[in-house]
Amino acid sequence: MSKESDSLTRKHRIGYAMGDFGGCMTFGLMTAFMTRYYVNVALIDTAVIAVMTLIWKIFDAVSNPVVGVLLDKAFARSDGKHGKFRPWILRISPLLAVSAILVFTAPGWVTGASRLVVAFVTYLCYELIYAVHSICQGGLLPAMAKNETERAELSSARGIGGVLGGIVPLAVFPVILSQFGDDQQMGYAVGVTICAIIGFFLCLGYYFFTEERNLSYQSQQAAPIRVTDILEVLQKNRAIVALCLHGLLQGVLMSVSGSLGTYMYSDVLGSLSLMSVGSLLGMLVSLVLMSECPMLSRKFGMRMVLLGSLLLGAGLYVVLFALHMIFDVHVWVHIIINGLAFGIASLSNMMQWGMLSEAIEYNEYLTGKRTEGSINGTFNMLRRLGQGLGASFCVAMLGVIGYNTGAVVQSYGTITGIKALCLLLPAVSTLGSWFAFRFIWDITPEVRKKMAHSKAMQK
Repeated sequence: MSKESDSLTRKHRIGYAMGDFGGCMTFGLMTAFMTRYYVNVALIDTAVIAVMTLIWKIFDAVSNPVVGVLLDKAFARSDGKHGKFRPWILRISPLLAVSAILVFTAPGWVTGASRLVVAFVTYLCYELIYAVHSICQGGLLPAMAKNETERAELSSARGIGGVLGGIVPLAVFPVILSQFGDDQQMGYAVGVTICAIIGFFLCLGYYFFTEERNLSYQSQQAAPIRVTDILEVLQKNRAIVALCLHGLLQGVLMSVSGSLGTYMYSDVLGSLSLMSVGSLLGMLVSLVLMSECPMLSRKFGMRMVLLGSLLLGAGLYVVLFALHMIFDVHVWVHIIINGLAFGIASLSNMMQWGMLSEAIEYNEYLTGKRTEGSINGTFNMLRRLGQGLGASFCVAMLGVIGYNTGAVVQSYGTITGIKALCLLLPAVSTLGSWFAFRFIWDITPEVRKKMAHSKAMQK
């Protein structure tokens, strides 16, 4: 295991940012291009893809907490010399790159029913490997940070890396595809290989530039780790419960923004081409706020910054909805206010990793066990569940509000429904997160003092 450093360095922060950057280089392709590859290139029927997607989502929900528990159990049985999470980064980084390449190439190598099997298995493998990567990313933060300031700095670094990882592959991949004309199979193969190689080298930097500085969990490796430990966590640790509720609600928010944004810009504002501008503005607002997050957290505390951003973001959504109900809002007014609302509200998605780190410290204080893996796995499961529920809810509500795919102009009731879904639903989700951190989260300054005293007594 790495020697415990006295302070968090710039190299540590850059290395931690490279983790999400590297992982998102391929994960972003799965989100944006996988269905198109299956339909247009691999020629798989959409009904079959829908069934496979449902199975993948169920597998993903189940596998995350299981992978987390297995990582905790593996460390409990090891000598702990090389750390808890960094060794796994080195093991799975090449597997992440190879599995991503196979997703966009292997189905094109076979024909008939074998193509379905290959498509199903390759993506299942990618999801499992990415689950290990994601859980290690979440677990490494509390293993690196020693106080609230460091947690805020690493949360900010991860957020910046995630945003860059979302922008770069989506900017590079379409350009590569366009160079291959009708030979889209080769275009996908070349594009995913380039993105996977970039992601692999970023993950290597993630490994070599990070350090598990917080060695307090070494003494806990002999404690028995059980699959049922998470039930004890949810029973005793209200901070984890608050984060799980937040993850569920923010998953809904992200799904709404992604699934319904096209309807807002095309059917309400009449400017679908400007949707990308609105998304870019939201990302820029998030980047600016994330860069200031460590300073704000030092001054006000992470919880207060998070509560303020959630309340302000929800308020902006409500104001924008009210404007839409009173006036014929110009598209650029919508872009600016919606971009600010999304950027401010989604700041909590970056800060949640620092809050989760503190909740893990709190759980060690309450239970005597340090189980970052199972806690991160359960948290990831609920985030994914929220995304799935949000996507399903959005599709169902389009039918409820009477959306007519063949209509040139939607009815007044349908337009009002789109406005409510795109603006009030994110406001409600954001206020739900605010409620969780305001009334369920229970790590107070007094609790922090007790935790610090307990840790000092163990040394």
